[in-house]
Amino acid sequence: MKVQQLPIYQFLEGSRKSFIIPVYQRDYAWTKTNCQKLWNDLVDLRNNKRIDHFLGTLVTIGSGFEEYTIIDGQQRLTTISILLIALRMYLKDKNDTSPEDKLLSEQICDFLINKYSKEEDKRIRLKPNKQDKEHFDSLFTNVDKANINSNVVNNFHFFYQQIKEQTLSPQELFDSFSKLNIVLIDLVREQDDPQLIFESLNSTGVNLTAGDLIRNYILMDLEPAIQEKMYKNYWVKIEKLTINIAEFMRNYLNFKLKISINRDDVYATFKKFATDVFNKEKEAILKDLLYFSEIYGYLTQNKKHSNPSIDSKLERLNRLEFTVCYPYFLDLFNDAEKNILSHEVVVKILSIIESYAFRKILVDNTTQGLNKMFITLSKEIKKEESWEKQYLNILNFILLNKTVSQRFPDDAEFENALIHKEVYKLQAKNRNFLLVSLENFSSAYIIENIDDLTIEHIMPQKLTPKWKEELGINWENIHKKYKHTLGNLTLTAKNPELSNDDFKNKQEIDFQNSKLRLNFKLENISNWNEERIVERAKNLAENAKEIWKYPESSYSKEGYDEEQSFDLTSQEDFTGSKPSLLSINSIENKIKTWRDLLRSACKFLHDFSPTEFIKLQENPKFQSILSDDRSKLKSPLEFVQHRYIEGHTNANRVVNVLSRICEAINYPPEDILFFVKYDT
Repeated sequence: MKVQQLPIYQFLEGSRKSFIIPVYQRDYAWTKTNCQKLWNDLVDLRNNKRIDHFLGTLVTIGSGFEEYTIIDGQQRLTTISILLIALRMYLKDKNDTSPEDKLLSEQICDFLINKYSKEEDKRIRLKPNKQDKEHFDSLFTNVDKANINSNVVNNFHFFYQQIKEQTLSPQELFDSFSKLNIVLIDLVREQDDPQLIFESLNSTGVNLTAGDLIRNYILMDLEPAIQEKMYKNYWVKIEKLTINIAEFMRNYLNFKLKISINRDDVYATFKKFATDVFNKEKEAILKDLLYFSEIYGYLTQNKKHSNPSIDSKLERLNRLEFTVCYPYFLDLFNDAEKNILSHEVVVKILSIIESYAFRKILVDNTTQGLNKMFITLSKEIKKEESWEKQYLNILNFILLNKTVSQRFPDDAEFENALIHKEVYKLQAKNRNFLLVSLENFSSAYIIENIDDLTIEHIMPQKLTPKWKEELGINWENIHKKYKHTLGNLTLTAKNPELSNDDFKNKQEIDFQNSKLRLNFKLENISNWNEERIVERAKNLAENAKEIWKYPESSYSKEGYDEEQSFDLTSQEDFTGSKPSLLSINSIENKIKTWRDLLRSACKFLHDFSPTEFIKLQENPKFQSILSDDRSKLKSPLEFVQHRYIEGHTNANRVVNVLSRICEAINYPPEDILFFVKYDT
C-alpha cells in the first residue's frame, strides 16, 4: 500500500493513464446539491486566496502506471471529470476564443483524453461503469443540451451554466481546480485487501456531529492565541448554555433563515449562513451565537430567567417537551431583550403557547407538524404594521384563524377530550402534567411533581363482585368506557392500600383525610357510578379551561384569508383546498391547481436526480403513473420533455405520489413546502 497526498491534477495527468470504475460500484449518484457544494468550495478558493482544499480520499488498485481501478472515491473523480469537460466545452463554444483559451483547453484535454492512443476505446481516460458510460462518453461528442436523463449529463449542464455565468473566469476555475488535494491510497494486488480498506475508511471511528464541525469551522484556522481566547470567551459558554449544541444550531438557523433545516444539513447551511450574513467574521458569529445561546438556555432551563413568572412558564413548557416553538421563542425573547415587549406581555404569550400546545396534545394526541408554523409565526406577526403595540392581540388573531391540523382546539373540543379521552394512557409526562396542574389550581398546598404520589383509579382497573354490584347491570360498559378517563382518576399517597377496595373504604382510608385538592369532593359522595364520573370530569374540565384558556382577540383584518403551509410528510386531508405556492430550497413558484404542483415538483425531483427518477419507470409501484410514452397514461402530464406522469388525480393523491417519489429517490419530503387555502 502506498499513501500520499497530492493535487488531483497530478493523479490525473500522464499520457497513458486510465481510470476504471468497476461494474460492482454503484451508479454515479451525485446530484446538483453535491455539485453546488463543490462549486462553492472552488469559488471560496479564489475569493479567500486559499492555498489548497482537501477534496477527499481516492483508493485505487494500480496496474503499473497505466490503469487504475477505483475502489473508493469514484463519485468525486467522476464529478471532477465532468467539471473539466464542461469547462472545455465552454471554451470550445466561445465566439472569441483567445490564444490563452486555446492553451487552457489543451491543458484540460490532457487530463481527459489520451490523444496518443491508437485504440478508440482507450482514448477517454475515465471509464464509468456500464450504466453511466454511454452518458459520460456523449459529453465528448455531441451532448444534447436539452437532455437531462442522467445525473452525469445533468451535472454537466449545471457546471456549464455556472461557468457561463462567469462567477469564476475559466482561468480562475482552472486555478482553483489545481488547488484541490486528495489523499491517494494505491493498493497492491494480492497483498492488500481492498474491502477491508474500504470498510476502515467508511465505517471506523465516531462521526463528527454538526456541533463539532461548526466549532472546527469557526476556530480551526485562527492563530493559536486567538483560537484559545475565542474558545474560552465564547465557545465554552455556548456549549454550557445549550448542552446539545447541534440542536441549538438547528433552531438558531431555523429562526434566522425562517426555513426548516434538516439535522443532516445543519453544518452546510451554517457555513453558507456564516458567509452570507457575517462574511466569515469569526468573532461576530460567536457573539451572535453566545447572545442567542443565553436565550436558548432559558428555554431549555439550563439557565434561570431573571423574571420568576417567565421562568415558571418556561419550566412548564419544558416539562411538556414542546420544543417546536424554540425558533419562535428565540425571536420573542430577542424582542423582549430589546424592550419591544414587556415581561408582562411575554408571560401572557407563554401562557397562550402552553394552552395551544396542551390542547393539541389532549385533542389531537400530537403536536407534530407544527414546526414550520412556529418557524414562520414571528414573520406572520410582523407583517402587521402595528405589531409592536398589538403583539399579543395579533398573535391571538393568527392562532384563532389557523385551521385543520394547525387549529387552536376550542373549549368544546377540549372539554369533550377531558371527559371522554383515556387520559391515563397519555404519555406519562403529559398525564402527570394534567393531574398536577389540576391539583394546584387555586390550591394553597402546591405540589411540584407526583414522584411521591401515585395515580389512583377510583373505580379500579379490575372489578370485584362488590364493584360490579354497585355499578349496576351495565357495569361492563361503564367500566370499559370510563376506567381510564379523567373523571375516574385522582392522586394518592396510599395506592397499595386502596387497590381494588370498594368506594366507601377508599373514602375512609384516604379521600376523607386527604390534603390533595383532587380528593376534596370525593369524601361526601354516597356511591361511585357513571353519573358521578361524568359530573366530576365536567367540573375538572371547567378548571382546565381556566388553566389552559382559549385566546381572545379584538384584532381584525378585512379579507383575511390565511394560507397555510404544509410539506410532503403531512397527513392532512386536502379535500376542498387549492394550492397557491410551491417552495423548494427557498425557490418559490406560484401555482393555481394541484396539477401545477404535481408538474412543478416532478420537474424539480427529476432535475435533482434524473438517473434515479427514470429508474422509477421500471418499478412496478410507479409503472402505472410514470412513462415516456404519453399513450400509456389516461391523462398524461408532461413535466420535462417526453416525460409524463398521470395527471388524473386529486389533492391527497398528489401529495401521496410526490411523497413516494421522494422516498424512492432519497430526497427529503419535508423539504418540499406548499401553501394552500381551504374553501370557506
